[in-house]
Amino acid sequence: MSAVPAIAPVRRATGRPAAPAPQLRLVAAPKRRRGFQVYVAVCLTMLLGALGAVLWLNTALAAGAFEIHELEVKLSQLEIEREVINEQLVALAEPQGLAARASQLGMIEAPATGYIILLDKRIVGSAPAAGATDPETGEELTADQLDEAAAQAEGAAGAAAGAEQ
Repeated sequence: MSAVPAIAPVRRATGRPAAPAPQLRLVAAPKRRRGFQVYVAVCLTMLLGALGAVLWLNTALAAGAFEIHELEVKLSQLEIEREVINEQLVALAEPQGLAARASQLGMIEAPATGYIILLDKRIVGSAPAAGATDPETGEELTADQLDEAAAQAEGAAGAAAGAEQ
């Protein structure tokens, strides 16, 4: 506490008449408008939004899974088709099949082969043209006849080469 004596202030008369004391009364606080109902509405909106998002994601995942399944089925079908085509290709590339198709097209077997040696610039062997004819009879030579003619030509060429050396 303080050592100063408590003295009531002195009031001076101002010459004005004293105003009546105001009447005070208790006023009730205003009611809150925001409350439980707004809170419930916000919570329900968030809940419905979350459920909608989960439903949408689940539907999208199911659609993606269905599409993946369809693509896997298509991939397996294409792999089977590729295997079938590869088997057909192997069958067509076999020598027996090639020979049969060549004869169907009218091709004949090469009777003899000739080689060109580029270093020496010489021709080894003889390769008569396909469909060669016998000069005496005018008939087309068979593969065996052409082979014999080629062998004779090689023998003659070998003898000539031996004589030159």
